[in-house]
Amino acid sequence: MTWLAPGGGVDRNVYLSVMEMRVAYEQHLAVGHEIHRRDFFDLDGIAIHVCPTLDRAIRPWRDLRALIWFVKLIRRERYDIIHTHETKASLIGRIAGWLAGCPHIIYGLHGVVFNDPMSALKRRLYIYLERWTIGCAHTIVAVGQETLDVYHANTIGRDLKGHVVYSGIDVGRYRGGLSEADKRAFRRKLGIADRAKVLVNIGRFSVAKAQQNTIRAFAKLRAKHRDLHLLLVGEGPEQAACEALCRELDVMDHVMFAGFCADVVPAYAIADVHILTSLREGLPSVAVEASLSRVPTVAYEVEGVREIVTHGKTGFVVPQGDLDGLVDCVEVLLMDPAKCRAFGDNAFTWAIERWDHRIMVSKLDALYRDMLKGTNGKV
Repeated sequence: MTWLAPGGGVDRNVYLSVMEMRVAYEQHLAVGHEIHRRDFFDLDGIAIHVCPTLDRAIRPWRDLRALIWFVKLIRRERYDIIHTHETKASLIGRIAGWLAGCPHIIYGLHGVVFNDPMSALKRRLYIYLERWTIGCAHTIVAVGQETLDVYHANTIGRDLKGHVVYSGIDVGRYRGGLSEADKRAFRRKLGIADRAKVLVNIGRFSVAKAQQNTIRAFAKLRAKHRDLHLLLVGEGPEQAACEALCRELDVMDHVMFAGFCADVVPAYAIADVHILTSLREGLPSVAVEASLSRVPTVAYEVEGVREIVTHGKTGFVVPQGDLDGLVDCVEVLLMDPAKCRAFGDNAFTWAIERWDHRIMVSKLDALYRDMLKGTNGKV
């Protein structure tokens, strides 16, 4: 169960897992009706069930109808394993699986939703809901150790067996890189000169991704680097606010809003530094993608980032909200191209050995098989 988000890292991992394991298992995909990714529909042998009342937003009456719909689906299909993903789909999925008597329910933990910017009351409500429903699952599969630790620190899921399976990337897309001619062509498409410096931020425009912090950092850097450009890749509800901020800070002419890109390799290929100013993550796969592209990351402290970025060797990590610290670290890399390249090479070496999606798939396959044998062993 998942939400087919536009460019969502969660669904990319689900897609790679489904694609690699469709021969070994009969697999069904259960989703809400707000479908943004159609690539699953092109996979042979995958049954897709679309719930007409499962919305992205919280709507109690429709959510109750969605819960009943999924209970009926699970009872009819008699699934051996349910693997849930995304916050709302996961909550409804694990409750439905428990009510329907599914023997093996996995809570796919991709991030700490209650670390989003929100009121204290709303945060307590989210924590309560997670505590109340986590027992419907039999196992937690987290994308990073830090994410699992945060849940345990908030007394959520301590009694469940927890596994860490890092989100995999199709590393083959990054091995060859991009030719110099293709890089120049992509720069021309964006209106960026061949020798101009480029910062890149890739992600859905949302409060949690906090691209406005990236824009504010860029505005400070532009005061010293007049040939600097910012490339923002993605779309979402906060894009209009980000565009307004660019106009307010008088940097709109040097910020490129590229929209959703199915292939992000060119965006990384022309970048000098990747900036990550998210306020909440599970494991920021964009930092892995940047590493595979030999681009160092400068990031806010956020769940999972230190499992990817080694401070002072493959990039920099600064306290969340420390805009001046973020600017200073980017400045170090812009002023020292040799260090920037060395950080990028270090990042690539680290990433290529650890983030191949086939490692993720093999660990999930081992977990599924252990669960079906009744051992629920380690992965």
